[in-house]
Amino acid sequence: MTLTAAFLSTVVASAAVLGPGGIPSAQPAPTAQACVAIVLPSARGVDGDATAFATSLRDLFMSYLTGPSLRSIPLDARLPAQAVEEARQKDCGYVLVSTVTRVRHDGGGGVGRALGRAAGTAASYGLPYGGSAAGAAARGVAVAGAYAISNMSDTTKAKDELTLEYRFGTVNNVNSAMLTSKKSKAKHDGEDLLTPMVETASAAIATAVSKP
Repeated sequence: MTLTAAFLSTVVASAAVLGPGGIPSAQPAPTAQACVAIVLPSARGVDGDATAFATSLRDLFMSYLTGPSLRSIPLDARLPAQAVEEARQKDCGYVLVSTVTRVRHDGGGGVGRALGRAAGTAASYGLPYGGSAAGAAARGVAVAGAYAISNMSDTTKAKDELTLEYRFGTVNNVNSAMLTSKKSKAKHDGEDLLTPMVETASAAIATAVSKP
């Protein structure tokens, strides 16, 4: 390469970096994503496997709490102190803890007692979806969870009540954060009460995270 050619090459390279008048061109800054770590929810009054339902509920929250400036991750730890420590280790600044309770209407003019049981163990999450036994187990959990959410709507009867309670805060204050509680009553059989409640809660969480 001649001296002239080398000089022209340098000028072209500099022009790609410098804007008009020799001012450096503005480069798009990478967008920092706030992170919300989600503890496996507690589920009461659900039909079937409460843990599968809780896993699906966490997936539902994660689907809403994901975007250009927001990401969410699942936590394995169930004890509050351990969950906070896990969130710190995963470089996640916020933690979400939630509980869903369904109370069935007994069909006789009163309100039936809550059925089922609370989710007692952490569900498997994030296993590879390969051809291995572990992959098959992970797919089984996902299918069971999706069925659990759908089944809740299918088995909902008019006047059934659903309550979503959650605490949301930073890793430093989530355990003392205010408990938010939302309740909804079915107006007709087969009504999906859960998805709108999760969407509303997620919108409030996203707004809180975006505040300076």
